[in-house]
Order: sequence, then C-alpha cells, then structure tokens
Amino acid sequence: MVAMNSKAQEDQVPLDRLSVDIDSFSGCPVTSLPRLDPRLAEAVQRMGIEAFFPVQAATWLETIGPGAFQRDICINSPTGSGKTLAYALPIVQMLSTRKVKEVFDAIAPAVGLSVASAVGQSSIADEISLLIRRSKQGLYPTLDEEFVEMVPQTQVDILVATPGRLMDHINMTKGFSLEHLYL
Repeated sequence: MVAMNSKAQEDQVPLDRLSVDIDSFSGCPVTSLPRLDPRLAEAVQRMGIEAFFPVQAATWLETIGPGAFQRDICINSPTGSGKTLAYALPIVQMLSTRKVKEVFDAIAPAVGLSVASAVGQSSIADEISLLIRRSKQGLYPTLDEEFVEMVPQTQVDILVATPGRLMDHINMTKGFSLEHLYL
C-alpha cells in the first residue's frame, strides 16, 4: 500500500506504509502527464482542467506512470484537493484498454446471457430501466393489481459497474439485489 500525504501528515502514516510526499509535485499540465490516453486528456480539458493538482499527478505516477506497479493506494488529502479525479483517471485508463463491456457484449449472448453497465455515464433512472424488468401493470394500467406480478426483477445476468454506482443501485433501485452474486 502507498499512502499519499503532505509533509505535515507524514507522522500519522503507519510505519508499514510507504509515504509519498505530494507537496513535491507541482501542477502538471494535462498534456504533460506521461502515458495519459489522449481521449482522457481531451475529456479532462473539456472539464476545464488544464493542469493537475499535486495529488492527481502523484497518484498517476504511482499507478500508471513510469515505474508504476499494481498495489493498493490510500490517499489522505483534504476535501477539494482532487482525490476523486486522482482515483478515477488511473481506473478509467486501465479499464479502457481492457474493453470490459465490449468483450462481455460479444461473448455473453452466445450462451443466452445479457450484459449491462452501470458506470455513471447516464442517469440512474436510465440505468434502472435497463437493469430492472418493469411489471406488466405499467404496460396495462387497467389490469387488476392482484393478477399482475409486482415484484421487480433484474433483466441482466452480468453487470459491469463502478463501486459508487453499484452502491447507488443497492441503496436506491427497487428490485436490485446481489442475492445471486458470483465472485
């Protein structure tokens, strides 16, 4: 595990952790971040970001940049310092080369399985409509409710999701369950 702290916080890092002093990273221009996918650089610039905060540059260099290797990272940095983008960029970069959903979409239907993604690219309402089968009551409002199955059911077999969006669906989507989850 790598812990990222400013010098002032370094004394609080447990001794079995390697600490990285993010204060040594000045704002790195988006176009200067090594190995950043040009599509991601473009997306970040569309967000109005021209340079990365120190925590973002440090995290990138520890995960994707030169000398990077896979390990857990814990970022201890104040609110507003850029932690969300610091975590998101390396994850998106790594997954973009794997084409996770496209691979599942290509092979799952061959054995009768359906795939969906829940990664926050669309509204939660749109994702719910893809994930949960609506009751027949919604299609035929004149039907008597007691004769219509009202239990919402999932309509996907494989879900590719970001952790945050998965938690959104667990907490807010009626009928969404991890009851049959296989790891």
